[in-house]
Amino acid sequence: MLGLVLGLAFTANAQEGVSYANTNSVNPIPYYEQLYKQRIWTRVDLLQKQNKGFFNKNKEFTQILIDAVRNDEIQTVYDAEPGYGELDSLLTKEGFEKRLQKSAEETVVEAQPLYESDFPYMEEEIVEFNGVNYASKRDDNIGVDPGTDPDAWGPWAGEEAEIYMASEITMIEVMEDVIFDKRRAREYRDIISIKLIVTDKYSNDGTNYYVATFAFKDLEKFFKEHPEKALWYNQYNSAENRNLADAFALRLFQGQLYKIDNAEDLTILDIYGENPETGQMLNKAGLIGAEYLKMKMLEREHNLWSY
Repeated sequence: MLGLVLGLAFTANAQEGVSYANTNSVNPIPYYEQLYKQRIWTRVDLLQKQNKGFFNKNKEFTQILIDAVRNDEIQTVYDAEPGYGELDSLLTKEGFEKRLQKSAEETVVEAQPLYESDFPYMEEEIVEFNGVNYASKRDDNIGVDPGTDPDAWGPWAGEEAEIYMASEITMIEVMEDVIFDKRRAREYRDIISIKLIVTDKYSNDGTNYYVATFAFKDLEKFFKEHPEKALWYNQYNSAENRNLADAFALRLFQGQLYKIDNAEDLTILDIYGENPETGQMLNKAGLIGAEYLKMKMLEREHNLWSY
């Protein structure tokens, strides 16, 4: 009997700390109850008519997230640069602000003209005084040394970096696990993360620019704690406006399948879009490939019901 008790205690200690479900899941399904799982990535164009509820003017989904980070309401943000795992590399608040800048180059403060006490400076004119740059705060500013009167002069650190507006971050990438729960005999879509993307239309170099990634678990908590901010807008019936957490749960977004988990980490366009004769990438072929894979997923779900 004593040996049995010690054996059970040893087994319990050995299993302590073992995770039996995805810790980043909002509604985790234990691994031993998963008959099938596949990770997929969907890109959602927030400018499409069906997605307008997420992009209400001045209350854009992207603006809500940016404000939440700046107000410390969301404190966990992840790097979205290619090469990093979805939820591997953390970003600081300062790092997030830097990712919003349109230029990654450091601001270079050019040398400014030296201050002359008998010269009448106009508002916003810049001068150097005792090794520090100052900006004039009024017109006909004469005879007041910089640094002595805060109403006349203020420190100047250089031109502020131009940042991406929320209205320019028009795409999100939803990463989710498609799981068939064998105990409940039902397929579930488990959203894991959401990535903010500036499309080639608004980026500096004409390519997609990845701003940051958020764990959906953190976002859902924020949405439910701040229902007055996290609003999905129903443009046809405002009585049916929804919380953003509910909007994602009800899948009120329309997106294009971008990638399905594969050994070579290829996108659907990489797999189906290349013309075998010319080697050119054809977007139309990629779209057809994405629709084909969607149908295959539906067929698989149907077949698993009869498993």
